[in-house]
Amino acid sequence: MSRPVLAVLLLLLPAVVAAGHALEGIWSAPSLSRPDTPILIGLLPGGIATEQIGDYRDSGTWTPEDGAARIDWGKGWVGLLRPMPDGGHRLLTWKAGSSLAGPPDDDKPAVRVKPAGD
Repeated sequence: MSRPVLAVLLLLLPAVVAAGHALEGIWSAPSLSRPDTPILIGLLPGGIATEQIGDYRDSGTWTPEDGAARIDWGKGWVGLLRPMPDGGHRLLTWKAGSSLAGPPDDDKPAVRVKPAGD
């Protein structure tokens, strides 16, 4: 790798890491399967994702992707926590086997209920 390319990559690395850290914390969104019980999603350091809906728990991984957080759940669902121009966030989800190029199977507002480190 040439020195100029390496230098550019090293300059961009903090921005990519900072974008990911900006999304870390605990998020809440309405549940599709249990309307009276919110989904709690944890975006934890090291790319660990957790999900809780009442007594149901799952885990997966998350990665920063174009300013959003892509969440890959062990059961095959994929989530995308995306910041919106108005300052809010949306949680888009695709069922296992659905194409991410198509519309999401669910799209709902999400709010951070606990920032990272709290």
